[in-house]
Amino acid sequence: MTKYSVIKADIQNNRDDILPILKKNLGGSSREEKYVWNYTQSPYGAAHCWLAKHEPSNTFIGTTALFPRVILVKGESEYAAIAGDFAVDIQHRNLLPALALQKEIKSKIHDTKFKFIYGLPNKQSKGILLRIGYKKIGRFTHFIKPLKSEYQNNKYIHSFLQFKIFARAVDIFIKSFAREKRFKTTLKYSIITPEYFDDRFDVFWKNVSRHFTLIGERTSFFLNWRYIQSPAKKYKIFCLLDEHKDIIGYIVYFLENNMCHTMDMLFEPSTEVLSLLLAEFSRFVRMKGVGSISVDYLGSSLLEEKLKEFNFLPIKNEMDLIIYSPNMADNSDLLNKENWHFFAGDNDV
Repeated sequence: MTKYSVIKADIQNNRDDILPILKKNLGGSSREEKYVWNYTQSPYGAAHCWLAKHEPSNTFIGTTALFPRVILVKGESEYAAIAGDFAVDIQHRNLLPALALQKEIKSKIHDTKFKFIYGLPNKQSKGILLRIGYKKIGRFTHFIKPLKSEYQNNKYIHSFLQFKIFARAVDIFIKSFAREKRFKTTLKYSIITPEYFDDRFDVFWKNVSRHFTLIGERTSFFLNWRYIQSPAKKYKIFCLLDEHKDIIGYIVYFLENNMCHTMDMLFEPSTEVLSLLLAEFSRFVRMKGVGSISVDYLGSSLLEEKLKEFNFLPIKNEMDLIIYSPNMADNSDLLNKENWHFFAGDNDV
């Protein structure tokens, strides 16, 4: 019978064992750069990683990792981890090594000091994780707001819109009936697009964090690491200031394939501020000639409804946020989707 074993990897000494598995199974042209950044430079400490070995051939054939995060749970900082980089070579995808890897993580959670582990696995990985005790929090909703008929490179709302004469008419229609076109506010505000997250973001985080039941820490130190120092994408910041030049909301995004991908969004607990943020960001992106805005979100239905109000269309997908805690009975709040504030930027990177 084929036998597999699992070891706790040393992210420095086992780098040449881990990287080939990640490159082969997960791809990525900047995989080595991302490894240094994501595994060794996180503000919350180095990643925890495990390797699966095929004993008869004495080769490593699978890996998985936990990336440390700090999550505020009812205002209290909890040391947690997001599960990611789960990969097994195709010839060994017979369930045994994948199960062995995940069972090892589960058995060692107390050694890592993590209070809980969460993640957004693909369909195959999700089945394995649910089998060993992870619980489903809820569906990660994918929203798209078309700004033009060609909402993504060579992708159209309808095939006949490939003809320019029809596309122009539909583009005018989309712009004319956009919610932001009719939105007005009495708030006095200004817009900035800073190059990095400065001390003002720490003041803003301190003010707004207490209004969320479950939210990943968003200090300037973390945000600069997560977005500005990231080798993966060129992330940008859109920010609203009030009349006193204090931050009242921001969005982190990147542009790719004629689409604006929203990675994070934080705002004062005010429906008018949220509406203003969505309206001005939509106008801002439209002026760049981009075809659409996408948002991936799990959390409050109030935000989901506000996105729909501003013409963001929910697109069906099968991504679920799941969680494991050895004390789940004492942490029932973690299973309530409405308690979370989770965007694409909160996922593993």
